[in-house]
Amino acid sequence: MTTKELLMKLSDLDGPSGYEDSVVSYIESLIKPFVDETKITGHGSLVGYKKGEGKGKLAFFAHVDEIGFVVSKVEGEFARLEPVGGIDPKVVCASRVRVHTREGVTLGVIGMLAPHLQSPDSRGKVPSFDELFLDLSLSDRAVRIGDVAVIDQKSFEAAGKVVGKALDNRASCASLIKTLEFLKRYSHPWDVYFVFSVQEETGCLGALTEAYRINPDVAVVMDVTFASEPPSHDHIELGKGPVIGLGPVVDKSLVQKILQIAKKHNVTLQNEVVGGRSGTETDFAQLVRAGVRTALISIPLKYMHTPVEMVDPRDVEELARLLSIIAVELEV
Repeated sequence: MTTKELLMKLSDLDGPSGYEDSVVSYIESLIKPFVDETKITGHGSLVGYKKGEGKGKLAFFAHVDEIGFVVSKVEGEFARLEPVGGIDPKVVCASRVRVHTREGVTLGVIGMLAPHLQSPDSRGKVPSFDELFLDLSLSDRAVRIGDVAVIDQKSFEAAGKVVGKALDNRASCASLIKTLEFLKRYSHPWDVYFVFSVQEETGCLGALTEAYRINPDVAVVMDVTFASEPPSHDHIELGKGPVIGLGPVVDKSLVQKILQIAKKHNVTLQNEVVGGRSGTETDFAQLVRAGVRTALISIPLKYMHTPVEMVDPRDVEELARLLSIIAVELEV
């Protein structure tokens, strides 16, 4: 399938942190023809292993989970929600929601009190999650405490961009899948581990445990980063290539080697400074055992942690091209 089609399919799958099974299962079905072995870990992460020529272990990380909700209380035809990951209440007001119950998926809406019924003081305020409610009167299944939910958002393509939920970080997952397609044509010295990790949005559990288990010589973490949005208009743009992290939280020697590889093969790269914690799996993967040499490469994305995240498939493809070359040519 095309990169656009892959992004849209991955976006439309539901997999909030801790409940990523359907996403993991689908990705496993895609990568099996391209790897020597797949493994579902105890925590639910997917690892695809592709044997190399014995140079060492190279691990690529991309998280499969997304933000969402868990039902915390049911009050007749209404339910209360707790956020799973970082969700701004402004984003979810008056939204349609898919709830994953024990009997299957059902629909609800996050209701908003009509402006006629709001007090003057409340009209200018953003409600907290304590004040929001999920209307279950549309539901044809029993909703219980502990059920998970996501915004009911269908992805779409326009002007060459893909828009949808969960592109943080399914866009990077798409790059890893495309990398495997590229590597089918080449031999590579590294044993390469493709880690589709769980629970990044709630603490990076999947990356931490898999980095410890694999104990790679080198790791490259993929995530998304903020593309230009008003009012800041930062320098990172959609369609101008993936973004490499620079600064003290990544291995400077490894980053320089990746930059050299990119220049040699005319891979378009943008850059950003990461002065402290990156807020990605980089912060955890590099800390296991005696330490792992780690780099961070991100895909530009607009409107992070909303139902209308936006990416350019060209950045996804360019990152896949870079990762495949790293697997073939990296010397450390």
